[in-house]
Amino acid sequence: VLPFSNYTGQDTLEWFVSGMHSSLIQDMGKISRLHIPGTTTSQVFKGSNKTIKEITSELKVDAALETAVLCLGDDSICFQTRLIKPGRDEEQLWIADYKVARNQILNWYKGVTKQIAKEINIKLTPEEERLLSKSRIVDREAYNAYLMGLNFLEDASKESLIKARDYLDRAVQKDPDWAPLYSGLTVVWASIAQMGFEPPEIAGPKIFENLNKALELDPEDAEPHFISGLMAFLNEWDWEKAEKEYLKALSINPSHALARVTYAQLLSALQRPDEARTQGRLGINLDPLNPMTQLQYAASLLAVGDFEASLAFCEKVTADDPDHFLANNLIEIAAFQCGNYVKVMKAAKYTMPARSFAFDEVERIFEEKGFIAGYKEILRHLEEMAKNGYVDPIELVIRYMMADQPDKAMVWVEKGFEVHSPSMPYISTHMYLCDPLFTNPRFIDVIHKMNLPLPKSN
Repeated sequence: VLPFSNYTGQDTLEWFVSGMHSSLIQDMGKISRLHIPGTTTSQVFKGSNKTIKEITSELKVDAALETAVLCLGDDSICFQTRLIKPGRDEEQLWIADYKVARNQILNWYKGVTKQIAKEINIKLTPEEERLLSKSRIVDREAYNAYLMGLNFLEDASKESLIKARDYLDRAVQKDPDWAPLYSGLTVVWASIAQMGFEPPEIAGPKIFENLNKALELDPEDAEPHFISGLMAFLNEWDWEKAEKEYLKALSINPSHALARVTYAQLLSALQRPDEARTQGRLGINLDPLNPMTQLQYAASLLAVGDFEASLAFCEKVTADDPDHFLANNLIEIAAFQCGNYVKVMKAAKYTMPARSFAFDEVERIFEEKGFIAGYKEILRHLEEMAKNGYVDPIELVIRYMMADQPDKAMVWVEKGFEVHSPSMPYISTHMYLCDPLFTNPRFIDVIHKMNLPLPKSN
C-alpha cells in the first residue's frame, strides 16, 4: 500500500493524508491471505524514484495500491485508487474514484479492503467478512485530533508525548465511545512511563484505565489486545494471559508486525525457541524497513541465541542513526556474545553518556588494561547512580556478567525480582548473558517464583 499522494494543494494536511494511509493498512491487514507490509516500511518509498516493479520486488509482494487524495474539504474527501500489477508493462487491475463524507472515512477503508480482495479473487473468511462489514461513523474533529495525536506519538520526546496526549484527550471529548482513542492514550502513557517522564504511581493507573476502556468499547480491535499482551508479558508476568492476548490480536490482524516480533520474545521466555524464530521471521517480513521492528526482531534473536544475526539487524539501524539508544544497548550484548569487545565498547560510548558521566576514563582503562577493567569502571558509576536514584537492576546484571562477576549479578537478579522490573521476563533467555547462572539454586528460585519454565543450560 504505497504512501498516499497529496494532490489537494494543501501541504499542511500531509499529516492527515499520512494518517489515512496508516488506517487503510490496518484494515487490509485483517485479511489473512494478504501480505501487507507495515506503514513505516511503505513510507520509505514516499517520493521514491523506484518503479512499481522495483518496489514490489524488494518487498516480495505481487501488486501495489496507489491512492491519490484529490480534495480534502470540511465535509468530504475525494480519492482515486489504482491497483497495479508489475511487469514489463504495468497492468492496472482496478481503478475507482470516490467522494466520501468525512464521518464515513472508517467505512471507506473497510469497503476498499473488501473490494481489493474481490478484485484479486481472495475469498474472505466469514470472520473477516463480519469484521469488515462493521459500520462506524466517526466525529470529524475527533478523527482529525486522533491523526494529529498519532503524528506526535512517532517522536518519543517529552514535549511530543504531551502533545499526543492532549490531542487524544481532545478527541475523547468529541467521540468518547471510539476505542482507538484509548488505545492511543495507552501507548502515550506507557511511553511516558518507560521514558521516566512520570512516576509509575501516576502513569500506571492511566495505562490500565485507557487499555481497559479500549477493550470494553471494541473487543475486536487488534491494537488493545496487542498492548494487553505486551503489558501482561512485561508488567503483570501473566504468561497465559499474554499469549492469549497476542493470539487474539493476530487472529484479528495477522499482519501486525510488532505483535509478532514481541510474541516471539514471549515464546523465547517460555522456552519455545523454534516457535519464537517462526513468529519473529513472520514479523520482520511484514515490516522489514521499520527500525523499531528491526530492533524488536533483533531482541527476539538475542533471546534465542542467534547473536550474529541480531547484531546485523542492530547495525542496520545504527548505519542510519549511529547514536540510537536501543540499538546500541542491544549491540553491547550481541557484540559481547560474538566476542567483539571493540564493538561492545563503541556501543557503550553511545549509551553510557545518557547516564551523565564522562566516557573518556572508561576508554582509557579499556585501552590500557583491557575489557573487563573498562566495564568495572562502568559498573562503578552505575552503582553510584543506583544509590542515588533508580537504575534498572538488569543493567547491572548484564554488565556484571560482562565483567565476569556472576555472584554480584545474582544479587541484582534478586533485586530485579523485588522491584518487579519489566526487564525480568527475559532473564531466562540468552538476552542477558545469564547462562552461567542457569544452574544456580538462587537463580532457579527466582525463575520458580516468576512461574517461568526453567532454561536449559549450555
